Amino acid sequence: MHHVLIIDDSSFVLNVVEKALTKEIAQLTVHKAKSLFEANALLKTNTYHAAIVDINLPDSNQGEAIDVVLLKNIPAIILTANIDESIRKIVLEKNIVGFVAKSDPNNISYVASLTKRVLNNYNTTVLVVDDFKSSRSFIAKQLKKLHLNVLEASSALEAIEILKCHENTISMVLTDYEMPDMNGLEFTFYLRQNYRKDSLGVIAISATEEIGLSTQFLKYGANDFLHKPFTIEELTVRVNSNLELLEMFHEKKELASRDFLSGLYNRRYFIEHGHLIVKKMIRNEFPVAVAIIDIDHFKRINDTYGHDVGDLAIQATANMLEGCLRKSDLLARYGGEEFCMMMENLTLEQVEHVTEKIRHQFEQFRFKLPTDTLTFTVSIGVYYGKSGSLESMITVADEALYTAKDTGRNKVVITSPTL
Repeated sequence: MHHVLIIDDSSFVLNVVEKALTKEIAQLTVHKAKSLFEANALLKTNTYHAAIVDINLPDSNQGEAIDVVLLKNIPAIILTANIDESIRKIVLEKNIVGFVAKSDPNNISYVASLTKRVLNNYNTTVLVVDDFKSSRSFIAKQLKKLHLNVLEASSALEAIEILKCHENTISMVLTDYEMPDMNGLEFTFYLRQNYRKDSLGVIAISATEEIGLSTQFLKYGANDFLHKPFTIEELTVRVNSNLELLEMFHEKKELASRDFLSGLYNRRYFIEHGHLIVKKMIRNEFPVAVAIIDIDHFKRINDTYGHDVGDLAIQATANMLEGCLRKSDLLARYGGEEFCMMMENLTLEQVEHVTEKIRHQFEQFRFKLPTDTLTFTVSIGVYYGKSGSLESMITVADEALYTAKDTGRNKVVITSPTL
């Protein structure tokens, strides 16, 4: 749950901004203050992830509320009646995310999107690559104002190592062009050979006047280009815009990867990411477990209670399986009443413990219906080993599942052909 503080002396502005925020951002708590006095009282008893602050308040007309918020290390978005050079100077001098003229009602939606960006930044990491420390530090400092997590590299080769150590956790790379070991173009080309454009953003930066350089960078896969010298506003807008675009890609991929009924990943996602786990298994020579879980006598549930109750059984199974697994485990609805999971870095004994725990929990499961109590069990077939393709692992797990079904159901059968 995120907590946001709005400070403005106008009840109308407070309500309009609150409405825009709650419409744009899920799981949000909004507190409102009409004066510096009220803001101080709230700040003493609450922790906030962002604040939207009016410069002129009844008991402070020189932006004192901004300083109070910044002292708490809360990212601040400034509301002002008009924007002039004095306002811009405040933004440059203070650690402020941005400023918005509240005189234009259309700007309120921008306040909401900017606040959402700030809240998302708490969990977003970017990498700045530049061989000049002063330039690198300047960019890093501005990005930290946005409450981004910032990593720094003095060369492309160092950046590559950082990316490997922070696999799939870095959202964006800002790279300079002129670097000694590998220039920005070569580095961008490397990144696009290894990272998709919708999973890792690349913003190229250069002071050179070379004609067509920005076009070359875009052809090599950069998402954007900044020419030095650039303003802090331009850097902020470009970074925020590209991060928002990446999030849109991620949201669309999530929708396409999810099963609508259970909320779990679907079969397509499982196959795609399962192949990546197998590649890692081959590279590091550690065993993995692939398990197929099937609801026993599922047709009987549908025939007895109807498909609505059958859907409830699917959803309950998904919830129980998620509760039994680690976040690092891969879980999907494979089709119908079948679920598939993949687990790394477990011994055979640990796999036996996890799958038996799952079986036992379903054995104890009770779901209250209006006129009855629904009970059901599951059968589980497991492959455990460290060789073969994902398809062959699934085949072995499926055969083990059939053995479990044929020998009485409500049991776990594990096959370890390579151990």
